Formats: sequence, C-alpha cells, structure tokens
Amino acid sequence: MQKKSAKLTVISIIALFILAPTTIFLSFKYFDSQSYYIPAVLIIVFSMIPFFVFFENRKIKTSEIVIVALLTALCVGARAVLAFIPQVKPTCAIVIVSAIAFGPNVGFVVGSLSMFVSNFIFGQGAFTPFQMFGMGLVGFICGIMFCGKKYNTNRIAVAITGGLMCMIVYGIIVDTCSVLMMVTEFNLKSVMSIYLSGMPFNLIHGAITTILLFFINKPMTDKFTRLKIKYGIFQME
Repeated sequence: MQKKSAKLTVISIIALFILAPTTIFLSFKYFDSQSYYIPAVLIIVFSMIPFFVFFENRKIKTSEIVIVALLTALCVGARAVLAFIPQVKPTCAIVIVSAIAFGPNVGFVVGSLSMFVSNFIFGQGAFTPFQMFGMGLVGFICGIMFCGKKYNTNRIAVAITGGLMCMIVYGIIVDTCSVLMMVTEFNLKSVMSIYLSGMPFNLIHGAITTILLFFINKPMTDKFTRLKIKYGIFQME
C-alpha cells in the first residue's frame, strides 16, 4: 500500500506539475489563441493519469464516477447561479472541500473539469486552460494539506488556507494568461502592472472563498467522509 501510494504521488507530480504547465506554455507558443481546446483536453487527460494508477489493481466503482460528476455539477451550478455577482463564486470552496474529503487527485479533477464545463456557459477562451490548471492545483494542494488529517475540519485553518490558495495560486496562474496575452514588451513594470490590476479581484475571490469555507467545510467534509467510509470509495487498497 505504501509503495503504491508513493508511486501515485510521483505520477501525480509529473502529470500535474510538469506535463500540464508545459502543455499550456507550448500551446501559447505554437498554437493560435483559438486552439484552447487542445491544451484543455490534454489537461483533463493528465488529471486522469493518477486515476489510472489509483485503479490499477481494481475496477472503478460506479459510485466514484457519480461522486466526481456530482461534485463537478455542483461547482458548475454554483458558479452559474451567482454569475450576476462579480467574483462571488463558490466554485473554489467546493473544490477545496472535495479535495479535503476525497483526496488531492479528486480535487484536481473536480477543479479542472468544473472550469472547463462551466466555461461552456461563460465562454471558452485562451484563459480556459489557465483556469483549469489553477483551480485544479488549488484542489490538489489543499487535498495534500488536509485530506486524512485530524485538523481537516478546523474552520479557521481551512478557511484561511483555502482563501490564500484561491487568491495566490489561482489568481496568479489566471493573471499569467493576461500577461502573456496583453504584454508585448516583457519588462518588470508592464508585467507587474497586470498582476497588480488583478489583485482587487483576487482579494475578493479569496475573501469569498474564506467565508464560504468557514461555514461549509465541516458539515460537507463530515458528510463526504461518511460516504467515503460507508461505500469504500477513493480508498487505497
């Protein structure tokens, strides 16, 4: 079990931290701005690689597929319902709770899929792969930090950490897309101006995520954990 867990960790790091960002970089360099579906689909494929390793010696349970689909649908629906309020999006909070309850790989899949699917409502673009990678990475990091830990229902710790991850990790990755698209001459002043202009939006997004996590993390994590134990889903064998 420990050997398989170590193997899964290595594969996850390679797929999510090397292949995914490399794909985004190459897509900007060699494809036009309308080819965003190529890196988007590849990111989905890379996010599924750890799943193939996870289920290497057993069949995928229908309940596990249903859980991922339901969590993704919940993220998409929550983002769509509050679309009329700028930056007030509960998606990140739900992704983080998913990762805390079911693990970092589930968090990445739910995060990346939720942004890809919801953008069929809000509009796809060159920013889509960045949003997918950013939201997935937030879920993955929070899953590593809190999944299976005794402090995973600590309201303050989860809320503050989740808010910071949303503001810094997701915010910087998405703002990097703006830098690549808008800056013609790369220098410190022009690059920093883009990041600074996005800071108010990232602060609001992070604050909303912090508030939501403070209230929803414990009840949702407790319910998801009971489902995980009762039906034996997403558990290393």
